[in-house]
Amino acid sequence: MGYVVEKMSSRNVPASVVAFCGKATAFAFFHCEGVAEILVRLWAPTQETIRRALAEHPLRKNVDLKDSSDSITTHFPSALRGLAFKSTRLTIRYLRSRPQLPLVTARIPWHGPWVGRWAGRDTDLLFGFVKCYYHLLNKFLPSDASPEETLCAPGYLLIQAQILTVLDSVIKGGNGQTPLDPLFAPSLHYDELLGEADATASVLPFPPAITNRSLAEHRLISLLRDSLSGSALGVGRARELFAESFERLLKATARRTSLFNHSACFALCDLMEEALAILVRYESSAASSAPSLDWSFWLQVCRQMMDSQNTMTEIRMYAFLYSLWNTVTAEENRKRQICLEWLLDEKYFQEQFNHWCPMVRAYYMRLLCWRLGQPSETRSELDIRIMRTLALRLYRVWEGFLSLQADTLGKGGPRISTAPCSPAPCRRLLIIRSDSQPSPGGMFLTFDSILSPSSPTVATAYERHGSIGPITEAEESQESRVIPSVGKKSWSLLKNIMPFAVSTLDTYRSTDKQQGMEKAKTADSAVQTKLHGPQSSKKSTGGHDTAFRVHSFRFSLEWIDGEKSLFGKERQLYQPRLPYSTSDDLFPHDATEYSPGSPEPVGVITNQGKYAGRALAEWDLLVDEYRDFSMRRLAQGVPRATLVETPTLGVETFRRTG
Repeated sequence: MGYVVEKMSSRNVPASVVAFCGKATAFAFFHCEGVAEILVRLWAPTQETIRRALAEHPLRKNVDLKDSSDSITTHFPSALRGLAFKSTRLTIRYLRSRPQLPLVTARIPWHGPWVGRWAGRDTDLLFGFVKCYYHLLNKFLPSDASPEETLCAPGYLLIQAQILTVLDSVIKGGNGQTPLDPLFAPSLHYDELLGEADATASVLPFPPAITNRSLAEHRLISLLRDSLSGSALGVGRARELFAESFERLLKATARRTSLFNHSACFALCDLMEEALAILVRYESSAASSAPSLDWSFWLQVCRQMMDSQNTMTEIRMYAFLYSLWNTVTAEENRKRQICLEWLLDEKYFQEQFNHWCPMVRAYYMRLLCWRLGQPSETRSELDIRIMRTLALRLYRVWEGFLSLQADTLGKGGPRISTAPCSPAPCRRLLIIRSDSQPSPGGMFLTFDSILSPSSPTVATAYERHGSIGPITEAEESQESRVIPSVGKKSWSLLKNIMPFAVSTLDTYRSTDKQQGMEKAKTADSAVQTKLHGPQSSKKSTGGHDTAFRVHSFRFSLEWIDGEKSLFGKERQLYQPRLPYSTSDDLFPHDATEYSPGSPEPVGVITNQGKYAGRALAEWDLLVDEYRDFSMRRLAQGVPRATLVETPTLGVETFRRTG
């Protein structure tokens, strides 16, 4: 431990040394006399944190933990038996007492600069220790141990309390500092970077270390991913215990998060998006016997966030549901609760579809269009019911708009605006390519990469579909026609130096113009066939899917030209359409059809009915965007509509300050 304290007190520590120190600390925690007593007291756990960690464990009523503690301590080394949990009061009293330590430990400077790193800041020391602790715990803990005996294991609950403290610091922004809001942070541009150094340095933000990177790279998420995805904890009950305890601590953090603190809710959504995906992936593995996640609790958290009356929290929640849609709606019962009882609830739909904030409307409509209205291979009865409910809700908004428009004009008032609003001033959400194209030579280019360029016929992981066979012969022949045309240029050496400067005209040039015209006509007619469902597509391809290249797309908030934009201009509205349907029979011909309530148009009753015209115009543009994107991808070689890529949706910077 003297070596660990010395190395971890230095300013810069290599990652390999940190990993070794974490393992050495875990072994010393179990086997060295007095080390565990000192290390736990350096955390200084509070009584409230221990109670919060204890409250998440499912314990039987009127159970005496002293008997469980006495029976489990016999399986652990004598150096660790004093940290067995009996009650919160006795544990706090024991931690406040002065322990009897060996004389060897007096030479080690325990209260040095390394204490902050031991608490979970700046390095992976604590997280490496936790990983090794669960590995050792699995060796000493009996296989038939009850939940009460597991809870009373020496040091188990105290480590949970420290991880809970780290989770709370993630939600608060880290080290008590004000977190940098990613939505309103000043963004630098190239014109600013090319200016004077002194003028640019004054506006550079210095956020906390915890906000300098995405939460996917946070040490807690890395610990969870490495522990559950790899073999770091080995086999047995260690990974199961870690998964159960982490979800309980995550629930304790969510209970403590303030509903009206936008930054905390934003960080909680980031944490949920990363952690829940890893936990679900672990549960779906064949070797997992852990109980399922408490989805009823997490859905309740999502619904409460939508009641915060904070537009930024609502936008982040819609992005969370959009990102984890396939995971959240994996079970049919849960999908019914989310779609029919929440998102398509009559009152909720009217409030969000006709929301006063254009950005909230944009995110909510994209969730409906790209997730609820997305085509599937086989439509179940629940999917048909969801589409019918969505059609009914749209029809109610349409009918309410017509009724309100007629009533307003009858009273001599102005017409209700039907001009769609942009999500942010002079900006709109566009679908762009987000494929990560690897650099051929890194930051520095050598002559080896110039003389021996990589073959362009090799497809990357993003360019190939994982479940489909090799590239078709047509694509191979097309690539074989492109390669010689590039090599014939006298300036091909410059193209190797700048590989991304290849002209798109040479890449997509056809050797026969007449053949290209015929292919375009054939593709245009095939698009109409493929949009009507997978059955007609299978018939045309003989029941087999042709190989195609899969790309990654995302919604990006881009600047637009005000003169050429469709936003802010009045539109002629028609009955709203579904993003994808085989026919129009899903729309009711009467307002009372499929209606559980009164036949009165809801759009007239709600106070937000004045935004119905704008909302319907924005929905019409969104459906056109959805269908245009699908038709373009089908024309580019995607076999059928169910295989068209779904763009990702995140929260970006809305405005530029300064």
